[in-house]
Amino acid sequence: MIKPQTRPTSTAVLAIRIVDLFAASVMIVITSPLLVYGLLKSAVANINAFELVFIYGANNKTVGLYQFTYSGKFKSLPVLINLLRGDVSLLGKKMEFAFEATDTTSKLFSRSEKEQIVQDLATASLKPGLSSIEQINSATGLSFESSQRSLLKAHSSLFNYLSALIRGIFVTTLTRNFMPQIKHNNGPISVFGISLDNWTLSDLLNDIKQACQANSSVKLQQYSFVNADCLNISCHNEAYRRSLKQSKRIFADGIGVRLACLSKGHPLRDNLNGTDMFPRLCELAAEQQLSIFLLGGEEGVAAATAENMLQHYSNLKIAGVHNGYFDMSGNSEENNQIVAQINQSNADILLVAMGAPLQERWLEDNKPQLNCSVGIGVGGLFDFYSNRIKRAPLWLRQMGMEWSYRLLQEPSRMWQRYIIGNPTFIFRVWRENRQLNKVQAAQPKTVKAKTNIKYTPKFNVKQANTRRAMHNMRRRLNRFTKRLLDITISAALLVLLMPFFIILSLLIRIESKGAVLFCQTRAGRNNQPFTMWKFRSMYQDAEQRLTAVQNDNEMQGGVLFKIKHDPRVTLIGKCIRKTSIDELPQLWNVLKGDMSLVGPRPALVSEVQQYSQHDRNRLMIKPGITCIWQVTGRSNIPFKQQVELDIDYIYQQSVTADLWLLIKTIPAVLFARGAY
Repeated sequence: MIKPQTRPTSTAVLAIRIVDLFAASVMIVITSPLLVYGLLKSAVANINAFELVFIYGANNKTVGLYQFTYSGKFKSLPVLINLLRGDVSLLGKKMEFAFEATDTTSKLFSRSEKEQIVQDLATASLKPGLSSIEQINSATGLSFESSQRSLLKAHSSLFNYLSALIRGIFVTTLTRNFMPQIKHNNGPISVFGISLDNWTLSDLLNDIKQACQANSSVKLQQYSFVNADCLNISCHNEAYRRSLKQSKRIFADGIGVRLACLSKGHPLRDNLNGTDMFPRLCELAAEQQLSIFLLGGEEGVAAATAENMLQHYSNLKIAGVHNGYFDMSGNSEENNQIVAQINQSNADILLVAMGAPLQERWLEDNKPQLNCSVGIGVGGLFDFYSNRIKRAPLWLRQMGMEWSYRLLQEPSRMWQRYIIGNPTFIFRVWRENRQLNKVQAAQPKTVKAKTNIKYTPKFNVKQANTRRAMHNMRRRLNRFTKRLLDITISAALLVLLMPFFIILSLLIRIESKGAVLFCQTRAGRNNQPFTMWKFRSMYQDAEQRLTAVQNDNEMQGGVLFKIKHDPRVTLIGKCIRKTSIDELPQLWNVLKGDMSLVGPRPALVSEVQQYSQHDRNRLMIKPGITCIWQVTGRSNIPFKQQVELDIDYIYQQSVTADLWLLIKTIPAVLFARGAY
């Protein structure tokens, strides 16, 4: 048995509290314009700006969560105050409203009552979180896994806590990128023409139980699990495809199929595979007095699996075992003997571990001769439960990256499946979705014609003036909020980054003589010149050397000058350019009001002289440190496309869009896409 987790140590609690406090402070600073907006909107509409929603906190004490009294976006933003106060944590228990009874019963099959009580008591001491392990598990289809054990482990040390937060951010980002308009549908989902049942693990076990308890005259019910590799095989193996379609149920396994379903607007409920199902199936079989036959694997692997499971479930009945190395042709004597052995064992459930597509083909071919109630293809399940191969740890499975662990364990066997197969699967999903979208777009839209118009519309001057005034007020409010956001974030970052600026200045000065900062006249709003500051990334005589490399310009359009391997750039300069650190002194320009955090990048005066009349539209607002094309491709995007993206931003700008672009700037900088 696995030793249950205990309460976090005081050192871990203190370290986690410091992280929460720092994160709350930073998020409050960043979202302060939105907080002011929500405060004003609530104060105008109601007597009180805030209201409290009560939840169960640490040790089941009642905690009031702050939220704005108005209904709309950012209503729950004041919960950051609770995070600052220590009422909640970044990662903690799932929030439960105080008017609901706390559910402390175990929904897992593989844990004793004594262990569960210990974990309940340990978890009760933890705070509820803005995010939870349940949310992470749900995103990757592992809602049947123990959230308590993972949560206690996450709070056991600062490293584990930060790792769990990173997992949550990774999973959320990954799944959100594949989310079009979500259609909540528990019905079958079609991928490559294969109909996948959208079930939970509990649904699957109940269906197996009912199939085993049904009339024995009913022929064997076949269940199949498919991952991205299986679906790739089904595209060119017609016999395997036919076997899958003959199955009673087909279930999706793996992050690839999960993302494919998300891209179609249908989120999967649970990630279903034989490996996760097996221990729960064994417990169900022990409780219901059902017997299991294990067929497959190398010599001794199935027997070792049976022995290990009998140690955990003493009432489990293993009807028999046999390896998967025999002549499987339908008329072979060896195959007939194994079918007879399975029938003589009176097994209720047959697990076949031969790998796809062989196991599904074998079940289909021998289905008429088999007397079992249920037959399931389970892939490499026996290798894991015989301890022949170690399974990926839970934290890696929570990220949907179990395949990478398999690849590291058996690279010579798995490289083709994952290195070639995964991109192939993604391409096929993209191609299928594109074809479906074309078909839907080609379908005629029926519009009911309006008849019997009883009046002629009249121009309402008062209403038009009101709308114009509201529009102008929104524009002024947006400009005010944007400026407030610029001042708050730039001032905070200048203070926080000052020690880093000093160290970087010393490194720049040590490598090459000259000023640490580089100033240059740029075109600001309405083409008004201003002095822009950057960390110097080139040698002092860079302007004099420009003529020598002018013909090497790699930017399309001829307006901008950029080359990937510029000989004028210093070693430190290459590093700070790659990560855009050289742009940080522009926070001073933002604080002064010459620039904004988000806006078109400031152009050289000489570049503006080459602008067409259309290009000059990008000068209508203040230039920014980051912009839409900075986070989508940077220098890889041609100048004309940069202009179009900037103009599109100008006409659609909002505080929400600015915050989203600032968030997207972080991965763009970390991965240095298009930076040189």
